[in-house]
Order: sequence, then C-alpha cells, then structure tokens
Amino acid sequence: MLALESDLILRNIADFTPEGTESGVGLVLKNENGLFLFFLAGTCHLGVCPPGEIFYAGIGGHREEGEDWLTCAHREAKEEIGTDIDILPSSVTWYVPQNGLIEQVELSDRPRPFALHDMIHPLGAPRAGELYHIVTYKARLCGMPKDLPPEELQGIIGLTVEQVIHSLERSPTLAELLDEGAVLFLGGEHIDRQVRLYPLGTARALACILRYVNTV
Repeated sequence: MLALESDLILRNIADFTPEGTESGVGLVLKNENGLFLFFLAGTCHLGVCPPGEIFYAGIGGHREEGEDWLTCAHREAKEEIGTDIDILPSSVTWYVPQNGLIEQVELSDRPRPFALHDMIHPLGAPRAGELYHIVTYKARLCGMPKDLPPEELQGIIGLTVEQVIHSLERSPTLAELLDEGAVLFLGGEHIDRQVRLYPLGTARALACILRYVNTV
C-alpha cells in the first residue's frame, strides 16, 4: 500500500545527495504522442557497453560545483540536445535506491522532482564502481532537438510505456523496438539496427517506477 502524503516525513534533496558525493540531474521527457525520449549512448560511452549493445538514458548529466539543480537541468539540455526545457512539477516524488525498495518521499524542494535515484558507475567508466546520485525532473522540450554532440549522443529515441517497463527483463534490438512502435527522432543513422539496447540511469529508474505503480 502506498503511504498517504500526510504520513510522510518532510525531507529535502540534500538528504539524498550528501555533500562530497557525485550527483547530477536527469530528465523525464515525453512527446505529444506519449513516447518517452532518451538519448542513445555516444562514442565516448562505448567502452562501458557490452559487445553488440549500447545503453539509452535520460537527457542530463553531472552537476557542477556550486550549481543548483534547475540550472544544471537547463544547461545539460542545451548542451546535449541544443534546446531548452520547461521543468514540470511532479505530484509525487519516488526514491529508487541502488538494489533497494522503491518508496514515496515528501520533499520541501519546489518544483518537486519526479524521482531521486542512485546508480553505480559501470565497468569501463572513469569512476567505475562509485555511487552516483541523480535528481530527476519531469520536463517538456521548448524546441526540437538539434546539433547532437556525437561523442555524447548518437541519437534520440522515443519509447512506448510498455517498452520502458519491459526493458528491465529484455535487451531488444533497435530493429525490434522500431517495429514495436519506437521512433528515432534524430540521429541514429550509423547505429546497426541489430545492436541491442538496455536502460541506464534515469531510463532504468523510470522503468522501475512505472512497473511499481502498475503493480501495487
């Protein structure tokens, strides 16, 4: 059973992102057709991907020293997809710990983020094995993505709700996803259609949350 909001302890983002630990922002973006938008890993990330696979994740990135969460969100969107975003407040906030149980938390921060989640940097990454805290906001695009930096992003893909949820149990090929209703919005021309895709970071946390709210 979900906890009633009145039963939740009021906390803030800083409680989940201790000073001195690595943190960043992720964005849950949805288009007018209800597809969730993710970036396909660029060339600089291929060292962390298993052979024949690449990851997809939410737009976003590391928070710079002295930067607040919203400034980070806007900066990362402009750097990664060439357009700004509008942050949308969430009605609830979910906490998705690394290898832990999902729970609803009540935060004093406004606008309220959609999720707080933890991930471990994968093998091959510069900070492999280290914990990374991500604050995720719902957002909408202010313009069309453009000028993708290929070392960071090879493309933008839109996935259905069902595809996001089932990503926790399978690694479909790009061709299979496209046949099932996914859409490549930008880039992806040089990606082998037989490469297998798997979620990382914000994409994986979103899948966990969507599965949870559809089963409780």
